[in-house]
Amino acid sequence: MASRLSASRVGAAVLGASIALLASAIPASAEVHVKPKGEWDQEGIGVFLEGNGNSLTTSLIGLQIDNTDTKVQSYCVELPTPLKGGHGLKEVAWDKHPNPKTKFKENAAKVSWILQNSFPLVKAEDLGKVDALKGHDISEKEAIAATQAAIWHFSDDAKLDKGKVVKSDDKDTKGDVLAVYEYLTGDANKGNVEQPTPTLALDPADKTGAPGDLIGPFTITTTAGEVVLKADLPQGVTLADKDGNTLSDPQGGTFAVKDAGTKTKEFWVKVPADAADGKASFSVEANATLTQGRLFVSSNDQLQTQSLIVASPSKVSLKAPGTASWKAGEVTPPSSTSESAPPTSTTETAPPSETPPTTTTQPVPAGGSSGETGGLASTGASIFVPLVIGIVLVGGGAGALLVMRRRKSTPQQ
Repeated sequence: MASRLSASRVGAAVLGASIALLASAIPASAEVHVKPKGEWDQEGIGVFLEGNGNSLTTSLIGLQIDNTDTKVQSYCVELPTPLKGGHGLKEVAWDKHPNPKTKFKENAAKVSWILQNSFPLVKAEDLGKVDALKGHDISEKEAIAATQAAIWHFSDDAKLDKGKVVKSDDKDTKGDVLAVYEYLTGDANKGNVEQPTPTLALDPADKTGAPGDLIGPFTITTTAGEVVLKADLPQGVTLADKDGNTLSDPQGGTFAVKDAGTKTKEFWVKVPADAADGKASFSVEANATLTQGRLFVSSNDQLQTQSLIVASPSKVSLKAPGTASWKAGEVTPPSSTSESAPPTSTTETAPPSETPPTTTTQPVPAGGSSGETGGLASTGASIFVPLVIGIVLVGGGAGALLVMRRRKSTPQQ
């Protein structure tokens, strides 16, 4: 086995696509991890809720993505749980809200509608241009207060005290906040917003087969315009499409690539029939968009902290590992998206500028791409051979651009 691995190859693939999300279950995501950063908070105005004599502070809560300087803004979706400053949070699906008494799960789409139609995604000055809010000169503080109160209405069944409204004696301020609150919780909010896609998902994270098999599919779902797929492949093992065709050069084709939001891509690992037992390891990396509406909850199930929801998009770098393994006598189960189990392996948030491992290899930009070198680990190889692969994806002829860089293997001495 050691002799086969010493001749291993490293491939890097860059996928860009214009494709809508397939109508299937959302796979497990590569979790984004954040921590509250108080100095990044943007204050609103204290609001009064029915049944509570004290005002509650409102703010856009600043979060810092782990290992980066990237800022994320969020609102609270869990009363009365306090936010613990040094406690980490992770990105999860809507149905993973930890509070058993929460109303968020049943009203998540209405909360998401608020985020799409209020501050900060919509500027405070533009809120005043909405028909229902004409005549109101809305400030950012007023917009934050009204938006947070409206979110609490749906996440915690709270109601704004329309007599007191806010911790201010200014009549115009009270009127502005109340007007925005009623707009966001009123008939205009149809709750017709789908759950945002995970920032990066690889499903499954590992799969087993036998020599001679096509092991897969491995499905990548992402909000990124490009995904880097790095694979450590034993000699003779290749990445392939569903028909077993090795990804190859289309002889200089031209491809138009347009980012239309969510993208998906499937690939398989093709193993020769005479291969010894082994495995192929790979990772999916992306500079993706963490979209508004993604839910963050405590990273530690045993430690409670306030759940938050992303208020505006932010760029984030992610990495998710995967493995295909094969063993003689194994039977590959039929491919089925409904039977795919969520990955049990963990994923890590990578910093935007990752220092590549020390290597004598000189990466060469492939196919006139954006200059991404991929930061590939050294395996004793010294030459990149660029391959450009055009693939037609499902969904009305939408296309994908795949740029593969493959090292020529250099046997170890």
